[in-house]
Amino acid sequence: MNLRERILGNTLVYKGFKNLVSPPSLVAKTVNEFLQVPDGARVLDLGCGYGDIAHFYADRCKYIGIDSNDSYIKEACRRNAGNDAIFLTGDVSDDAVMDYGPFDLVLLTGVLHHLPSESVRQIARDSHRLISQSGRMVAVEPVFAPDQRLSARLTIAADRGRYVRDAEGYVSLLESGFNHVEAQVLHGRLRIPYSHVILTCSN
Repeated sequence: MNLRERILGNTLVYKGFKNLVSPPSLVAKTVNEFLQVPDGARVLDLGCGYGDIAHFYADRCKYIGIDSNDSYIKEACRRNAGNDAIFLTGDVSDDAVMDYGPFDLVLLTGVLHHLPSESVRQIARDSHRLISQSGRMVAVEPVFAPDQRLSARLTIAADRGRYVRDAEGYVSLLESGFNHVEAQVLHGRLRIPYSHVILTCSN
């Protein structure tokens, strides 16, 4: 782990940086446009960080957030002490996660670009088993795209995630677990030059 990864691994530093470049209003926009589910749905948030998305689902859905960083999970529990969100330290393959499924939405925000190809394929296979018959997995990731600004490409290239891909690269990996994978590339959704891909996966 290099110095940048150690610094951003600190909950307070990570939270401050994330709020600076992606304020709550932009997070809400992403949830409203791409991550909506009806009341009563079951939602699994993979790599939930400090639980900043949980309040969009808690108390109206069954929301489970998991992350491998125990300090993030502790902060998520603190932030969501007033609702019924559940947080676990672990990963998608843990039996405890299976016990809460099947899920109508499995979501990942900024997770896959930290993972090598085989790990992404494994997440796709595990998530395929976790979603309900009409459920979907949605991932929001930084992306390299031919029509993006040079400043956005340079910013993304400096990300601590070492596995940023183009849209086709993400799609080909996720197809190892899902029959249908759609990719939508979006630019300019942060306060800094950036590009995202919304990956929607279903069976």
